[in-house]
Amino acid sequence: MSIRVNSARSEVRLLDIGEAEPQVFTRWDITGHQVNRHLLSKALTGTDDVVCDHMTFPPGFVHHMHRHPYADMVIIPLSGGVVQFLGASGSPVEVAPGHVLVIPRGNWHEISNVSSVDSQVLHFFVGVGSVDDIGYEAYEGQREASGSLGHMQGSSPCG
Repeated sequence: MSIRVNSARSEVRLLDIGEAEPQVFTRWDITGHQVNRHLLSKALTGTDDVVCDHMTFPPGFVHHMHRHPYADMVIIPLSGGVVQFLGASGSPVEVAPGHVLVIPRGNWHEISNVSSVDSQVLHFFVGVGSVDDIGYEAYEGQREASGSLGHMQGSSPCG
């Protein structure tokens, strides 16, 4: 279901997360895979300064240490358990439903699902209208020797 209300400035929309096409994403810096449902972006909804995805992280998922220099990141867990490693030191902080994790641009982070069930989160990038604009830098030593980006199904790594 998608309801649209026109206004002079922009279009108001009510989105149904279940109607967003799920896309499986894998890459060299991810253990396992994540499932993205793209909800908000400049291209999808005309939002110039926010990108939002509904993401599912299966048990054992890890998006290894990295950072985004051009966008702030916000993660809101909906179900399951996500462990967030903040900073290059790798000190774990558990982030659960009811929490809001804010990672200002440029901060190193690693996301893992250490629970036995899927973790579902709302994942936002703020200050950009496209995932292509967030910037991405893997933590030194994370990239495989081949330097390959590996296999990708879908688009938008997000995390």
